[in-house]
Amino acid sequence: MKIIFAILLVFGLAIGPAVSQNAVLGQFPSHAGLVFLGRFCDATVLNNRHVLTAATCGLSETNERLAVGVYSLFVGVINIPAGTAGSIGISQFYIHEEYNPFYEHWNNIAVFRTAADIPINSVPPAAIIEPVEIYDRIVYDGLNCVLVGWNSAPLHQTTPLQHQVQPIFSRSQCNALAAVSGSLLDSMVCAGTLTTNPMQCPNNPGGALYCRGALFAIMSHNRICGQPNAPGVYTQLRFFEDWIARQLNRTDTPPAGPTHAPGHPAPPVGDTGSALMSSLFILVSLLALRFLV
Repeated sequence: MKIIFAILLVFGLAIGPAVSQNAVLGQFPSHAGLVFLGRFCDATVLNNRHVLTAATCGLSETNERLAVGVYSLFVGVINIPAGTAGSIGISQFYIHEEYNPFYEHWNNIAVFRTAADIPINSVPPAAIIEPVEIYDRIVYDGLNCVLVGWNSAPLHQTTPLQHQVQPIFSRSQCNALAAVSGSLLDSMVCAGTLTTNPMQCPNNPGGALYCRGALFAIMSHNRICGQPNAPGVYTQLRFFEDWIARQLNRTDTPPAGPTHAPGHPAPPVGDTGSALMSSLFILVSLLALRFLV
């Protein structure tokens, strides 16, 4: 199945960067969808009890942690049906501890645990569902990767799963864009097009970005939905593999309710620039104190 998947991804690379194509059943066997409170998020199957998505998918529009009972997970489909028929419930989810919903979407990642087993490796004619393989290497600027996801709600109920070529931008090029404004950290990546792109919208976070046939990143946000000079911002998974592995064995039950209040932003993962600035600040402070004594 993985060989077929890789062939289909190569086929996807032949299309233009701003053109979406409908997926066929079984083409992306790890892709899933979370429906909740009239909203929608893409998700990716990690194993038979967990899916990966964005941290924003665990919060209300006022940034309060949602109750697990509001979610319906759909796997093995290319169209999300109305209602909850055929869906799987969620028993718990874990948002990255350093995700601050009030500041720049750093560490925008979450793991959701299902209330029942995901039917992995089902026998045909059932849809084939497989755990995803994570790509943990650096990708070069300009590499064509493939974004997989449904269009924004409410179109996900009628529009088949889509896939689209997304070239990787250099960090400096992306940070120079007004829509990004220097907020791209080492643990994030920018991909997409500088032209109008209706597929990249903020109300379907968690979309899967595949590079070389494996999952490289998930959609974090796009401040100006589908507009020119506003490529999507993604969370690079190679910075979060250890964190993801730890969530699979957690037994605590974080309650629904308010999240931490805005204030000083949480330390970003993989942001070597911020660490360097902090060290320089401490050094300068110590020197200043020495001269004052």
